[in-house]
Amino acid sequence: MAKFAQYYLEYLKDNLFADKEWAERQKHFGAYFESNESIDFSLGEDEDRKTYKHDVYHLSTNKDIIVMRIANVKTKEVIQDFKTVAVRHEPPCFVIIDNRDRCRRIAIQRNRESFSTTDSLRKIIQEVLNKRMTADHFMGLKLHPQFYPRDFYKAWRLRQYTTSCIRFNISDGLLPDNFEGEEFDDQSIMNFAIKLNEEEYRKKYRSVLELNPAGDVPFLAVDESSTYIRNLVKFHAQTGASIEIVTNDGSRFTCYIDDGEESDSIVTNEIDTEYLDVLFLDEAEKKDEEIRKKITDSEKELVEFINKMKLEADEENGKERVA
Repeated sequence: MAKFAQYYLEYLKDNLFADKEWAERQKHFGAYFESNESIDFSLGEDEDRKTYKHDVYHLSTNKDIIVMRIANVKTKEVIQDFKTVAVRHEPPCFVIIDNRDRCRRIAIQRNRESFSTTDSLRKIIQEVLNKRMTADHFMGLKLHPQFYPRDFYKAWRLRQYTTSCIRFNISDGLLPDNFEGEEFDDQSIMNFAIKLNEEEYRKKYRSVLELNPAGDVPFLAVDESSTYIRNLVKFHAQTGASIEIVTNDGSRFTCYIDDGEESDSIVTNEIDTEYLDVLFLDEAEKKDEEIRKKITDSEKELVEFINKMKLEADEENGKERVA
């Protein structure tokens, strides 16, 4: 399974000449992915110019869902004839674009072999497309990462009437050296979590503490007065572990309430890259009946994957930018 960081697209209406074409902005954006030749992903000038080769694939069920495979040219040291030599290396990275009506979602694969971070590829895509949109249609664009909420209670309150369960991923975090156990309201509750975390880290176990509503209640309501919940939230804040809120439709909303690296708090989704690789097979291979069936299955998985990518409004910083 590969992880994909989730971004959303903002169109910039900072030129009066954009008014005439503003309503067609998604159509203009999609045109750059019409074929492999529709846009050139190159940056720099003259000898510093670098081109990133790419291929695009449009889902047969919906042409506005696009998969792009983009390569970063590198050199890699290998052994040939008992000597270390540098060879050209072009590890690809997948980008999934949801350009359906009123959708602005882009998922970038986390593949350090290709690009050091998803943000480095985001900058390349943003710079190239922003220049083209500005030159061709007098409007710009930006790609923004979507972050996991840092306030667990806020995230829970927003969907408390649809929450089917909450998962506390105790073993995903590590107890810091300066861990202060005294600040917990009920140490007896936390002794269990602390010992479990330590044991799992030492023996490579993984446990999830899952809360579900009572049998006759359709949702898990917020109870901020619960000592049990407060202690678990404090524990996750100190260890950096995540908390998952699962809703009735199967969607998962993850909260990181630590102060870790910004890149770690970007919303991620997972999909097997085998579903993506098959889309880029040679046309001759795609004539095989078994391969065609795999492509059909892959497209179904992709639609399900992209439909689970959720945009949420940030109440502190204003409404989500969906212009």
